[in-house]
Amino acid sequence: MMSFSFNGFRVGISFVMMCTVYKSAVNSLPELSPQRYFSTLQAGKASLAYFCQADSPSTSVFLEELNKAVKPLQDYGISVAKVNCVKEETSKYCGKEKDLLKAYLFRGNILLREFPTDTLFDENAIIAHVLFALLFNEVKYITTPEDLQNIENALKGKANIAFSYVRAIGTPEHRAVMEAAFVYGNTYQFVLTTEIALLESIGMEDIKYAHLYFFHCKEVLDLTQQCRRTLMGQPLTTVDIYRFIKSMEAPLLVCVLF
Repeated sequence: MMSFSFNGFRVGISFVMMCTVYKSAVNSLPELSPQRYFSTLQAGKASLAYFCQADSPSTSVFLEELNKAVKPLQDYGISVAKVNCVKEETSKYCGKEKDLLKAYLFRGNILLREFPTDTLFDENAIIAHVLFALLFNEVKYITTPEDLQNIENALKGKANIAFSYVRAIGTPEHRAVMEAAFVYGNTYQFVLTTEIALLESIGMEDIKYAHLYFFHCKEVLDLTQQCRRTLMGQPLTTVDIYRFIKSMEAPLLVCVLF
């Protein structure tokens, strides 16, 4: 149902960017050599490395956005650094020019994911992609109504579902959903789609904006019954999602005696 393997390393995540020296806004980022970076990798801890030759042109825009993501990532136990390659470096990640246009996500010394750097186009995209990759067992990405129905059926009487539609991966709304999943992923099953047709299939006519539904499946004992659904009325921001999910935990009816 939901991932339990992520709990053991969640507090130990590290986010490491290896890039050219940039002298202004990103001076707060610690710098590592490739040798030093690989020597610090530890089993169970995650790390994202972006490799650039030290004498390549400056990627100032990317580094500015990375610098903005430092504190939010630190709030999730994710550290940020940059590491510079040199010409004599033999690491395969410092080699071909095309490989320098990717960021590599590791857990320990195991490569989990490659990201083209153009997908990490701003602070929101960086945070969203990193959390999405690390929460791959806790957030189910689906594309068809049948996928959603299967998950709903499997969780009836067991757990509730937070189902969200976002326009694209890496958007601010996607980041907000991933941050909520980071906090509540062990309590609720998070489900994500970018498919408009799937949103239309559950009766949503206004598909211009991101949406989040709470599926009340835990209370359903009759497996032929559909889970009750509550639509979040506010925009998908991290704070509003937290408030909405907390409100779903409140009793449906409160009786006040005078």
